[in-house]
Amino acid sequence: MNEHMNSQHKISDTDAALDQQFSLLRQDLQELNTPASTEQALLLAFTQQQNKHKKQARSSQLRPWLAGLLTMCGSFCLVMLTVLFPAPPHQITPDSTAVSNTELPPFVALVPLERLDEGTPHMMETEVPAAWLASLGMPVSPEIAGEMVRAQMLVDEEGAPLAMRLLKN
Repeated sequence: MNEHMNSQHKISDTDAALDQQFSLLRQDLQELNTPASTEQALLLAFTQQQNKHKKQARSSQLRPWLAGLLTMCGSFCLVMLTVLFPAPPHQITPDSTAVSNTELPPFVALVPLERLDEGTPHMMETEVPAAWLASLGMPVSPEIAGEMVRAQMLVDEEGAPLAMRLLKN
């Protein structure tokens, strides 16, 4: 019971000290008077700042709509131009290299097709051992297993073979 009275006494002393400090603070604040011109200047500055933020918010809301509208108009104009002014059909004339290449056998992919799309392959003509063709899974007769076979190869920038076709000797 005695402890309870001591704690209440401490609380009331603390409250009294706080009340005294708050009353001093209130008196000091009442003595401070802000001039009317300062208050008007602050209100004007706050109003200008709010107007600036409103304009920025309005313009940021308008930008996506404007970008979408311009994109749609540009797409429509491109479609209309292709409809109104179609491109003339191109005449493809075969040249001598295209005709000679049609007589060649097709290339056989040595890597997955996705890898063929990477980069720009270079074509080179070489001779490869027939035994190497057998290791790639191509049918090779045992009579020519030790001979060299002419081939054209597509290689990547590092020189790794991508595709190959066999040429007649």
